Amino acid sequence: MPTSSTIRKTPAFLQGDTELTRLTREFNWAATGLGPVDSWPAALRIYVGTLLASPFPMFLFWGPEHYCFYNDAYRPSLGAAGRHPAIGKKGLEVWRDIWPQIGPLVRRVMGGEGATWREDERIDIYRNGKLEPVYWTFSYSPAIDEEGNIAGVLVTCMETTVAVQARDVVNGLVNERTRELQEATRSLEAANHYLQQVINLFQEPLQILRPVYESGKLVDFTYVLTNEAYAAYADAKPADIAGKRVGEVFPGYFQTSSFTEVVAAYEDGGARSWEIHYDQDGLDLYNQMTAQRFGDEVLLHFTDFTRVKKLEHELVHKISELERSNARLEEFAHAASHDLKEPIRKVKVFTSMLRDQLDAQLSHDQRGAFGKMELATARMSDLVNDLLLYSHLGQQGQQKTQVDLDALLRRVCEDLELEIDGKDAHIELGPLPVVPGFYRQLLQAFQNLLGNALKYSRTGVAPVIRVSAAEQVAGGTRFAVISVTDNGIGFEPQYASQIFQLFSRLHTRDHYGGTGIGLSIVQRVAEQHGGRVEAEGLPGEGATFRLWLPLA
Repeated sequence: MPTSSTIRKTPAFLQGDTELTRLTREFNWAATGLGPVDSWPAALRIYVGTLLASPFPMFLFWGPEHYCFYNDAYRPSLGAAGRHPAIGKKGLEVWRDIWPQIGPLVRRVMGGEGATWREDERIDIYRNGKLEPVYWTFSYSPAIDEEGNIAGVLVTCMETTVAVQARDVVNGLVNERTRELQEATRSLEAANHYLQQVINLFQEPLQILRPVYESGKLVDFTYVLTNEAYAAYADAKPADIAGKRVGEVFPGYFQTSSFTEVVAAYEDGGARSWEIHYDQDGLDLYNQMTAQRFGDEVLLHFTDFTRVKKLEHELVHKISELERSNARLEEFAHAASHDLKEPIRKVKVFTSMLRDQLDAQLSHDQRGAFGKMELATARMSDLVNDLLLYSHLGQQGQQKTQVDLDALLRRVCEDLELEIDGKDAHIELGPLPVVPGFYRQLLQAFQNLLGNALKYSRTGVAPVIRVSAAEQVAGGTRFAVISVTDNGIGFEPQYASQIFQLFSRLHTRDHYGGTGIGLSIVQRVAEQHGGRVEAEGLPGEGATFRLWLPLA
């Protein structure tokens, strides 16, 4: 530590006791083109003093010879040995191995072409006894002297090698899981195609149905799979009616015993058989029906004996029993689901463990690198969670309840309290109605809408978000139209429909985070409630999202 007598003779900006302050203070500047410290221009003193006092990595090239200054925060980037100490040396002497890369940047800034910015740029340097691939995020800015001339280049930088390597690891895992998912998708498509070919071999009509609930009541079934023999009754192909309701294709079946029999088979879980004369929808058929529940679906098979019935109309006794089909469709085995969350969880856990174990040894840069690793892991985890949430919408067995949107929006504001306070946002909640709906789905939808309004706010402008309600009638249905209006960055009107597409983003992740799924979830929730969502906005003037929810 310098003595009190030494400190009295030492300029104030060199009186610290850090390693780089000491090296700068003790260096023989008189032997350089800069001369003794007492002769330095005021601008150089200010830049060096600021640099040495800063906890952020900084480097200074000064003068035509580019004499080097740097602080303790920058010191670890020079490695354990070799390049350090570089105080007072000329830039070309210190950075000879990478001068072809950084020299032009220094000359451009010195030549008055303005500051530069690079993010995660690879610059290999020789340190720790070997040539290492090193990634940097840095800015070269002009250092101005008292006369307003550019006298040097101030470098603010951060080594991002660990973060880049961690990102590469995460990207590798994502790519690997994506390939696995693509392979599984191809296998699923091939299996579906094969299954369709197999059941098309059956000459007797075959269908697999899934129940449709409204207000907790089973009101119809949708076609999951049919064969060509069945689809022919509707003058269609199996693909034409897949996903449609039975009542949409054959509305007359509600007037027969078929609907109640299939419902009974589904709810009882056992096999049911019945004979039916179907004289609806322009058809005149005699069928022997068999229904059997498998999981959450119903296999329905029937034998058409219309010709026999008409040929043997004079017979008194009906056929006592029709032969049941010996062949039953094996339940389709869904492709094994791949656990996407487990690898991400391991990366997060191991990163946290490694950081905790090395915490005492970590530099500022290294802690920053760990933070970037955790941020990348959190983003991937958010993506997987949003995908799972999106895929589960519509598969929930819950019943609708009367949802108080006033109370629900207050809870949303409580959940987003940190984001609201952090942006000094003002939330205005108008009177909101009670609507029939799924509470958790509506909670998620409004969290996404308010979260987006906070996220896409304008820099330097406190967000103002207004939530209001109006009643509209469309197609004979009364709707509560909930509007969420903000004063954020807005968007071009032509993107009003695109923003609801899965993974759609109008801005890069560098500017605004997120997974590109949030608004898709809002649209899915609206559809699950029999409503819709729409958006309008203008760049720089904010946006309005309207969620239409049926009131009955």
